[in-house]
Amino acid sequence: MADALVTVVADAILKKVASIAANEIGIVWGYKEKLHTLEGTLKMIRAKLQDAENEKGQKHGVMEWLKQLKDVGEADDVMDEVHYEMLRREVKNRDQVRIKVPSLPSLKKLSFRRELGHKIKNINEKLSQINKQANELGLQNEQPGPVVQYRPYPETVPNLDEFKIVGREDEEERIIHLLTETRKEEKLTIVPIVGMSGMGKTTLAKSVYNNPKIQQRFDVKAWLCVSVKVDIKTLLAKIYESVAGEKPKSVEMANIIISLEEKLSSKRYLLVLDDVWDEGRSHWEEFKRHMMMIKSQIGSGVIVTTRKLDIGTKAMTMDSCPLKGLSNDHCWYIFKERAFLAGQSPQPELEKIGHDIVKKCRGLPLLVKVIGGVLQNYSDPEKWLAIRNNKVWDLEDETERVQKSLELSLDNLPRRSIAKQCFASCSIFKKDKVMKRKKLVQLWMALGLIQADEERNKELEDVGNDIFQILVSNSLFQDVRRDEYGHITHCSMHDLVHDFSLSLSNLESKCLVGVMNYNFCQENTNVFFLIERRMMARTLRTFFFFREVEKNVSFQRFQSMRILILKRSGIKKIDDSIGGLVHLRYLDFSYTRIHVLPESIGKLYHLQTLKLQSCYSLNKFPESMRNLINLRFCKSVESIPNNIVGQLTSLRTLMPNSFSVLRNKGHGIKELGRLKHLGGKLCISNLENVRSKEDAVMADLSRKKNLNEIEFEWNTCYGNHKEVLEGLQPPGDVKILTINKFSGDNFPEWVMKMAVNIDGKETPLDKLVSVGLYYCTGCLSFPMLEHLPLLQDLVISNMESLTCLRSSDVTRSTEPLSLSLRSLQLSFLKRLEKWIDGAPNSSKMISPVLERLEITYCPNIILLDECHPHPLVSLSISFCTGLVSIKSIQGLTSLVSLYINNCPSLSQITNLPKQCHSLKNLDITYCLKLTSLPHKMFDCFAFLNELELGPFSKELNSFPSLQGIQKLRNHLHSLVLRGWDHWESMPEEIQHLTSLTRLQIHKFGIQELPMWLTNMSSIREMSFISCHRLDEEKVKQEVKP
Repeated sequence: MADALVTVVADAILKKVASIAANEIGIVWGYKEKLHTLEGTLKMIRAKLQDAENEKGQKHGVMEWLKQLKDVGEADDVMDEVHYEMLRREVKNRDQVRIKVPSLPSLKKLSFRRELGHKIKNINEKLSQINKQANELGLQNEQPGPVVQYRPYPETVPNLDEFKIVGREDEEERIIHLLTETRKEEKLTIVPIVGMSGMGKTTLAKSVYNNPKIQQRFDVKAWLCVSVKVDIKTLLAKIYESVAGEKPKSVEMANIIISLEEKLSSKRYLLVLDDVWDEGRSHWEEFKRHMMMIKSQIGSGVIVTTRKLDIGTKAMTMDSCPLKGLSNDHCWYIFKERAFLAGQSPQPELEKIGHDIVKKCRGLPLLVKVIGGVLQNYSDPEKWLAIRNNKVWDLEDETERVQKSLELSLDNLPRRSIAKQCFASCSIFKKDKVMKRKKLVQLWMALGLIQADEERNKELEDVGNDIFQILVSNSLFQDVRRDEYGHITHCSMHDLVHDFSLSLSNLESKCLVGVMNYNFCQENTNVFFLIERRMMARTLRTFFFFREVEKNVSFQRFQSMRILILKRSGIKKIDDSIGGLVHLRYLDFSYTRIHVLPESIGKLYHLQTLKLQSCYSLNKFPESMRNLINLRFCKSVESIPNNIVGQLTSLRTLMPNSFSVLRNKGHGIKELGRLKHLGGKLCISNLENVRSKEDAVMADLSRKKNLNEIEFEWNTCYGNHKEVLEGLQPPGDVKILTINKFSGDNFPEWVMKMAVNIDGKETPLDKLVSVGLYYCTGCLSFPMLEHLPLLQDLVISNMESLTCLRSSDVTRSTEPLSLSLRSLQLSFLKRLEKWIDGAPNSSKMISPVLERLEITYCPNIILLDECHPHPLVSLSISFCTGLVSIKSIQGLTSLVSLYINNCPSLSQITNLPKQCHSLKNLDITYCLKLTSLPHKMFDCFAFLNELELGPFSKELNSFPSLQGIQKLRNHLHSLVLRGWDHWESMPEEIQHLTSLTRLQIHKFGIQELPMWLTNMSSIREMSFISCHRLDEEKVKQEVKP
């Protein structure tokens, strides 16, 4: 581990050394020669690290040599101090006229310079001695090998770990049968899934948890990661938190039971307790006794995953599901999906070696995934053979063999040193902790574990994301979550992998990356006093704390701090001494009660990440914040003033992401011009305050290549909107574009063409995935979308002058608007009549792959015709007062949901699909000219789950016939019927719906419940709303819970 750690730190120091040596400070202060000596010595030590790691168990003295490398961390601190002085001078030179920056008096300057010079000299002597010892030990320089070309999985392809079960189908079926059939008449059934770590217990539990039979059977489901031994009261409190989404208000056992009762009363629930360590019979008898006190429905269940073979009561042992290793065939299926490119036949030689490696994994799915993930990076048989023939497979102790196998995989990752150290740093998180990708990358940056890659033109964040993706692709990170565009945002580690990361965080790493987290001390401990008493303050680099701290916290002793997290600590005031943390890169005061930031915060020239999330008392930012020239990420409640933001030249992410243009000096739109690296989302508002196109151009948006989401907003109709928008051309790679309250009659040329002109070259906005146009009330024409191959979402709202989305005089007017569009929302378009002038209003004319169409408040839409085959999944039509006819929906055979409501002129819905088994949700409501349901509706939509109908024409004497609805008996779960006061009966056909669990009746004139309704035993929720003739008390007696 030490070789990877020191390699990473040494690389960071070498970058700083090169930067300082080239700077005037290195020359003027006479450091240049000393720095070159330091650089040479570090390179020699770095070259011997791999050999030292290989020989540490063979050659006497090598381990002691590795332990001495903590001096490399000291060198990092010293170089950081010199680099800090460079940054301080940069700020001073920038602001020497406008703002007086405090500088050191001349005597202090000389003392400071002399002190640093001595530190560099001492480090050179120590490292020279270390290098001399390496030579005496016979350590050899690492021979440069070929550069490995690896292929990390594309980020937006669903990860192979995402909920896929192999070889456990029988076990899954047995557990489901236990919970839904065998034990369905028992009050509570506990099913343990038992097996060694990495055997797939959690994966099996997830598969059961998400099975449709389980979804249908249980009213409430909750998942809880336990991971440590806990008493029953704590366990019940955690269960309440997972069910309710909040902590119980009282910690008393009786009150926790009452709180659980409120959530689970009269409901059938399923709980999963993952990674349980308590095995005692008395523990589980007490647990079951307390859970039985809750008046839930019979048939509730608890699934427990555990490594303990003899867990709990005899009944639990009888129902337990012990997992053995997977068969070689199942393991091979998992392995080949990871090790080989999809759709390509593997080389016969690699396939043969792969089969041998799978056998050596002995049926452990986690190990198969990890090793397969590593080998995906190599097509060289020698690398495969080296892993197959490694001695770790011969170890007898199972736990040791698994640990060493994981280490073998980590040692063979691409960018090994960086990936290994970044992975090891994740041990600071608790087991089962869901980790945010952005936060991980920011922490790696703060610790100096990753560096920008100039050769590949990759910034720090890019390199960090690459490392993250390597760890995901190799199954060291799992359970990933994704955003709407498929990008991974969160992940976690398997408990076995977490144990492995802890084993890597050994003595050497702690010397360089001192960590303090919230498990360090007990409640009410003076934590800062405790740190100083243990003599840790000077070397501590990372501090996580999430509890209340003492009122006055001094940071003077924390000289090496890189990361400081006092989230939810209750702190109200930040001591001025924080400005002395010259190494600080990451600062988080989120969810605290601070009112102001001290002026000294402007001295944190190295600060990269500042988080002030949910600091609602903080509403003012010191002027000195403009000196944070290394700040890359800033998140706060209130927007930081423009005159400060405009000086944060390293900024990549700003949250809130709004920039409100003012007319005051220093607050105009040109302040954006200096933010060359700004990325993510940017909303520019109050654009009426931009005087001209020339001023708009000074924002230099088109060169901010990291911006992927831009919103333009005006608040008044005054000003030259078109000219200003012309000057605000976005970068060519923008993904989301929103224009709000633009008042011109036509958009500028770049919007109409969806192409920007950069340096005289027209660049299409072909990366756009979403476009939104709101309140552009004067616009008569609509932009061209044909040349946007990735466009998926389009929202058009309150464009009151628009009559069609494309005119018939445009070339290729019979072609669809877009070939890629998946979702279209049209709302409050008063004059809109046609999608395309001269063509029928059909989804086919919008996009051949359209999945979702929503039409709201479009009064001039008269006719819809969906006779052509089309893959539309969701169609919603509401408040379209002029809609007379839906001529056909015959072509929509893939519909899952259909909503037609508040269309008072609609008199017919004809030509349904012959079969549409995909439709699950149907809503036809408040269409007051309809006198009957569409012909053979229940033949067409025979697999509905949810149905809402009525009211229809008041001229009818009763609800229209539901003839044929019995065909939904096995599928329909929810039925809502809306009627009129003069409808005195309910449709009797309802009684045939044997799977119905929810029934709502609105505004019927019924006076009593029909007998057949009270006999419908499947209904769990029945309600009568505004049925004024119905006796409420009588209904309660007839309908017993």
